[in-house]
Amino acid sequence: MFKKTLLHCGRLLSLLVLICLCSSTLLAQEPESGKPEAEKKDEEQEKKTAGLETILPKPLLIINIASIERILSDIDFIFELAARPEIAEIASASLANVNDLEGIDRNKNLGVELYLKTGLLPQPVPTMYLPVKSVRTFLDTLEVMIPGDEETITKAQDRDDLYILDGRRGNSVIRFQDDYVHMLFQGVENETSLDMISSRDFGDPAQKLQNLSADYDLAFKIDLNAIPELMRTTFLGFFRTAIETQLQQRDGESQAAYELRRMSGKQNLENIEYFLSEGQEMVFGGRIEKEAKRGVVDMLIKARPNSDLARAVKNIPGKASYFSVITARENLPLAVSASMNIARRDRLIYQKYLNYFEKLLSEKLLTEEERLQNTSSIQQFFAPVKSMVDKGHIDVFTQLVSTPTKKFALIGGIKVAPSSNLPAALLDIINRIDQLPDNKMRIFTNAETVQGIALHQVQPESETADDKQQRFLGGVPSLYIGADNEVIWFAMGTEIAVAALNEAMETLNTATPEARKEQRTAPVQMEFHIRPWLNLFSEAEIQESGIMSILDNAFQKENDLVLVTTQPTETGVRTRMQFDEGYLKLLGIAISKRFDRNQERQLEQKNKKARELEKNPGIDNN
Repeated sequence: MFKKTLLHCGRLLSLLVLICLCSSTLLAQEPESGKPEAEKKDEEQEKKTAGLETILPKPLLIINIASIERILSDIDFIFELAARPEIAEIASASLANVNDLEGIDRNKNLGVELYLKTGLLPQPVPTMYLPVKSVRTFLDTLEVMIPGDEETITKAQDRDDLYILDGRRGNSVIRFQDDYVHMLFQGVENETSLDMISSRDFGDPAQKLQNLSADYDLAFKIDLNAIPELMRTTFLGFFRTAIETQLQQRDGESQAAYELRRMSGKQNLENIEYFLSEGQEMVFGGRIEKEAKRGVVDMLIKARPNSDLARAVKNIPGKASYFSVITARENLPLAVSASMNIARRDRLIYQKYLNYFEKLLSEKLLTEEERLQNTSSIQQFFAPVKSMVDKGHIDVFTQLVSTPTKKFALIGGIKVAPSSNLPAALLDIINRIDQLPDNKMRIFTNAETVQGIALHQVQPESETADDKQQRFLGGVPSLYIGADNEVIWFAMGTEIAVAALNEAMETLNTATPEARKEQRTAPVQMEFHIRPWLNLFSEAEIQESGIMSILDNAFQKENDLVLVTTQPTETGVRTRMQFDEGYLKLLGIAISKRFDRNQERQLEQKNKKARELEKNPGIDNN
């Protein structure tokens, strides 16, 4: 009963080996009869050769677990943080149900390799690899885990490395190589896949995946080099046709919305094609760093050597952000920043979007005669933005700031190429929006001044704040927007947003030249702290809410950070998500709560059955 409960709680999710082994009673082709032995052997050899040719030589996908001990150690750590170590003990004790995994080396990596069988519709052929210390003991463990009692495992007559699993549903092959066993998943056995298991040199997973095992407790690796060019081209053809079908204009869809959707769809298609042609492999990996008390999840893209992608990601880091002293501020509810060089290909993409929005705004705000001129306010507004993109650098930030009143305000800035026309162009655009016949917003030009810069205020039609606006922002939010000669500034919130923006700009203006040149963040970075969000609620509200009470228990100011960074590596680019201790503690608490509920449910069912027996003593207890 414990085993089933812990399955739901996530214990066996981490022990992928158990799932793999339980999937190993498989269907196979019936042996042929009625032919001479020599003829049958010749045909078998021909089929074996053909089979090996139809299954690609390299796995497309690898799921690698560093070791069973690493995962068990992670489980111990998570439940220790949650102050529920007894659940980890139950998880370890439940391994007795599977012979304590005797025969399996618990200190070496294990996992799944997914191969592709070629054809009009490529078919996946998943295999598992498990480290083995003792063949005989492993086979005993496997027999314990096989459902039913009609299966037998026997050694192949002519091979020391092969065993045949013979059951009521057919035969399967178990292959031992380099202290590992290789097996097929249920339902994928056929002559081709069985031949592959019997004949292919799988190599030593401990050696060929040692970097993956060293870096991550659990990792998924997609090898794009394993996909033949013809298969890749065929897939892209099908995908392109499907995308083009979806990009037709829909009934009732405006022309502007259609153009934007079509442009985005085509861009997504081009990005996929670019990645498949320029990328070499992709890795998703996670680990728990016990000394630092944090979890790490990485997404890595490795570019093909000397490819356009390799050159582009290598040049991502640019000069220090104009806003570096602002983006260095800590403990904010949310902060996003980007200061990076962009490749020529991406510049063209961004220019397309800027041209689209410039055209859309021109059609809305300018007369036909004004659109023919080259000096309109809209052109003067977009020109420095386009110039910045054309130079190949993006520099932006936005922050959700917790004010002294514990309410939030959103502030941000966009660095553009220097232009003395920018402030006047923005003012003219705001005035034109205010004069639109269908405008329902209340607009106040030059409503506020911060650090010598005029801010224009845009208020929504509604004057009454809803519950969420009141809770998070302190009232109905306004948009404040202004510009100097090289930055477009904005803030959103009540009047406290203006004060928050002023504080950020003052920090920037009073910083020393040396401080402003220092880059303190990754080229692309996001920070999230959950504690300021909890501070929006009273103690009574937190205690009344089960979920918020759990969050309040898990998170303190020192352990509530989620940090996401993107930066280049020697061979590609890596996006890393870092989770502070509180999130690991939350995971342990959540699993513990689920475990407790399951235990309570089982106890309730047991008591209910006992009461029924008391009322009806004649009912069979079975």
